[in-house]
Amino acid sequence: MTASLVGHNFTMSPSFQDRRAKRPFFTRIGTYLPSVMLVSLAVSALIYLLVMQSVGWRTPVFGVSGGLTYVAPASTSVLLYASPNTKTYLSGIGGNYETLLTPWRGYFSNRKHSYIETTDIALVRKLKEGVVILPSALSLNDEERTEILAFRLRGGAILTTWATGTRTSGGKWEGWQFLEQLGVKMVGEIPTSAESLHLVLNGESPVSHTHPAGQRIGISKTTEALLRFKGEMVAGRFMNWERIHDELRRDEGAILFSEANASVGRVASFAFAESVWESRPLAAYDFIDNAIHWLQREPAIVVAAWPNGKRAAQVIEMDTEDGFTNAVPFSRMMKSLDYPATFYLLTSVAKLFPDVVTQLASGFELGYHGDIHDSFKEQSTQQQEQRILTMQADLRSVLPGTKGVTGFRAPTEGYDATTEQLLQKYGIRHHVGDPSRTEGRIPIFVKLEGVNKEDAVIVLPRTQRDDVNLYSESLTSEQMTRALINDFDLAVEHGALGLLSIHSQNFKSDSSLTKAMPGFLVHLKQHVGQVWVASASDVASWWRNRERFKLSSKNTGRRLEFNITVTGDKPINGASLVIMLPQKGVIATIQSTKTDGIKPTVTKIDDYRSTVVFDSLPPGNYAYQATFAP
Repeated sequence: MTASLVGHNFTMSPSFQDRRAKRPFFTRIGTYLPSVMLVSLAVSALIYLLVMQSVGWRTPVFGVSGGLTYVAPASTSVLLYASPNTKTYLSGIGGNYETLLTPWRGYFSNRKHSYIETTDIALVRKLKEGVVILPSALSLNDEERTEILAFRLRGGAILTTWATGTRTSGGKWEGWQFLEQLGVKMVGEIPTSAESLHLVLNGESPVSHTHPAGQRIGISKTTEALLRFKGEMVAGRFMNWERIHDELRRDEGAILFSEANASVGRVASFAFAESVWESRPLAAYDFIDNAIHWLQREPAIVVAAWPNGKRAAQVIEMDTEDGFTNAVPFSRMMKSLDYPATFYLLTSVAKLFPDVVTQLASGFELGYHGDIHDSFKEQSTQQQEQRILTMQADLRSVLPGTKGVTGFRAPTEGYDATTEQLLQKYGIRHHVGDPSRTEGRIPIFVKLEGVNKEDAVIVLPRTQRDDVNLYSESLTSEQMTRALINDFDLAVEHGALGLLSIHSQNFKSDSSLTKAMPGFLVHLKQHVGQVWVASASDVASWWRNRERFKLSSKNTGRRLEFNITVTGDKPINGASLVIMLPQKGVIATIQSTKTDGIKPTVTKIDDYRSTVVFDSLPPGNYAYQATFAP
């Protein structure tokens, strides 16, 4: 390790029988018979429960709050191994291991999650299954390494953080062999000068599925270096705020997970120390939850972000302003690929080109880009309201029937809460926002008092570099193509909404952007099997429909039971779920527990996930059971 640990406060009598014989029968019974009966019943119940647990069932009990909860079987035991050798090593260089153990105690306390903290490796030796957490256990002796690896071979799961096992019991540098035996390859450290101070998570991943796709989590600057790991599966990466791929680190991850085969335990590894999540503990607790449940082989199910089993969505839109007529060749390019692009019109300019507006309206979705190219942000309510009325009037003057124009893209991405309130008032139901509008890469609802989600404005965050960003990097057309492809590929990996914004003035016939687009579109077309290409309003409409799809689930050991409720008065088409599998490569089988259940299609995503797709689900309640077989 090159990062210094020095100076850091790391805060792990026969007469009686005669008299008794003369007593009536019932008075001789006393409390013994009822007690015997109760004990017999209790023993019978205990035997039953033990048998049920042996086949994977959980045991229901009433908690202190009166709610029905489930006691997990022994396989879900969690052991936090507070390595005594690591404590000694860190103390010797002026550190304190407690600093790295305390965040875990905080997590278990917050989650009310039972666990055992120990410094005795003999407990690991006795443990048949469950999860062993190694919190930045830098210094391990041979016995510890042997017992931990043997535990994994018995089917136990392991969660490691940071540079676990890189030093001997005496503190001498050992190397990365221990982590390599767990499936982790260390390839370096991230420089302290790098801007990679965000942990960006994949959506619908086994160890990060409760987070929205592409969520950014700010991480604390610490003296413990961020490590560069490679492994079988990646659930999160270190990235900058803009989520730009570093070409040299495309295959690396900050959160890795793997399962060699069914007979050995699963492994999850964090390429960072516990001090990293000090500033955002609750965000970290969510992916720790996911990781521990996955390590315990608990299947999980979530509502997919996108319809029909698609892994991601892509919107391409043009801000049509200066160079308005450049929208025509761009529309031809989009039409040649049958791509449903969206054009947001700056209406003061659009009035000057009625023929172009009519041509665009015949094949594509139109939206408003404002009346003039000035930001709405911080303008008075009166000013903003008048501008919205003006832009709507402008478009009506050149295009009859503008009732279906319900999208908006603020000039210069400048808008505020007042803007969103007025959009709601005047019938606008989605707008394309800026990258800072949300930490995730999926649509969000504007929350307004008295407005339900079925009618709320939806924000589609711009999640990719636009042409202005790309031009600022002085890229050649070939480099621009590669940048567009990289941003698209990352959106697919995240399971996100990819939203690319293009400005009409930059789409001249000889521009780098115009030359870069064909190569990008060819790449995009090669991925239409897994990516939903859609207009902005289609994405907003889907997100509104998706809100009517309600899911609840219960893990009953080797089965996963889930209930679906579809609200409203119309069917939902293409509703999809993602199941996190309890064992690598198993097949998920879905059966309705009602006679009139609608059968879905189940498709493998990868060795760890399957997607469940319903062609159409009318309003109502549905119940299903998922089972898993090799």
